[in-house]
Amino acid sequence: MYAVAERIVDRPPTAVFEFMDVPENQARISPRLSNVETVGVFDDGGKRATYTYRLGLAFDGEVRGVVHDPPERIVFELSGDIDGRIEWRFEPADGGTRVTYSADYDLGLPAVVEWLLGPVAARFNRRELERTLENLAARLSDSSAGSA
Repeated sequence: MYAVAERIVDRPPTAVFEFMDVPENQARISPRLSNVETVGVFDDGGKRATYTYRLGLAFDGEVRGVVHDPPERIVFELSGDIDGRIEWRFEPADGGTRVTYSADYDLGLPAVVEWLLGPVAARFNRRELERTLENLAARLSDSSAGSA
């Protein structure tokens, strides 16, 4: 399942990248993500972290930073109960940052089940990404107001 969303955040790309470069911050803005813990840092600055995603049931796994390109891009590969890849892109736009968040997941469902649930799951995933970006914008807006 693939989903993508984007939003303009009223902060410079470096500030948005630095916030998203802390895996625990993903849990602070993602509605169903919890228990994120950084367990390692790679030579290029990419991170390795464990996570729990709650959707009725708990899905546990690990993310591994495979692309770490400050301040433009972060890519994580997911393994565990959910396999896939998430990507964050940060581009200057309108005095802030255009943040693009994409996720490509394989839930390991049988093909017929995925075919039946695919459209509903795709809409759900897109809404989750959009909510995450809304929360990111609000969190960074709050933090910039608090530091002024």
